[in-house]
Amino acid sequence: MLRNLALILGNYALVQGSIILFALPFFLVHTLRHRLRTESTLGASQRVEEFVTSRSMNYLAFAWALGEALVWFVIPEFLLLLVVFMRRAKKVQLLIYDVLGTLAGTVIALFVHLPMAQLVKLPYIQPNMVHQVEQWYDQFGMFGLVLQPFSGVPYKVFTSVGAGYSFFLPAFLLLAVMVRISRYVIFYTMFTTIYPVLHRFVYRHYAGLFVGASFVFSLMLLKVYSLYGPI
Repeated sequence: MLRNLALILGNYALVQGSIILFALPFFLVHTLRHRLRTESTLGASQRVEEFVTSRSMNYLAFAWALGEALVWFVIPEFLLLLVVFMRRAKKVQLLIYDVLGTLAGTVIALFVHLPMAQLVKLPYIQPNMVHQVEQWYDQFGMFGLVLQPFSGVPYKVFTSVGAGYSFFLPAFLLLAVMVRISRYVIFYTMFTTIYPVLHRFVYRHYAGLFVGASFVFSLMLLKVYSLYGPI
């Protein structure tokens, strides 16, 4: 029991720390630019919300999606769905940057083919994930990609394994975008419906909810990782 608890807490610390480190450069650049323009003092929640409405957030969404198609292990939905509850007028713009990042990352992954020996060394990748994706591609062709949102297998496994097949690139990219935004549309519609009710609560407790969401996501990562092989 103690071992499992240590594993869960250690996994959470890794995920939480990685998320903060990934987003920190974009947040610092935005903060520096803002301070050069104005001397206004903002609270922590206000600073986060101001960052969410900034151009730096667009760049973070692009880098997040690009990285997730290559080596990064946190799905773009984690970032975008948290933003839904913030007071950002152009939320769809983030989805556009995410799609562009997905396209860029997919193209790079298809041309820079990672051997399986290197792929399985990435965080939260099991050899059985690679074998499973190969089976799906062998059985369904590029339409095996449709199974990605429901399988828990990271998108980068599908892009890396897909590099070994002779898929028609434009069709593969179009299918990838359709697959990637399918979950966004469902959750975005649901969350924007309850946004007027929850926004004030989220605004006041954003830090705590962010920590809670990170913990839940870390458990999901660990669960999927364990399903495809021994920890």
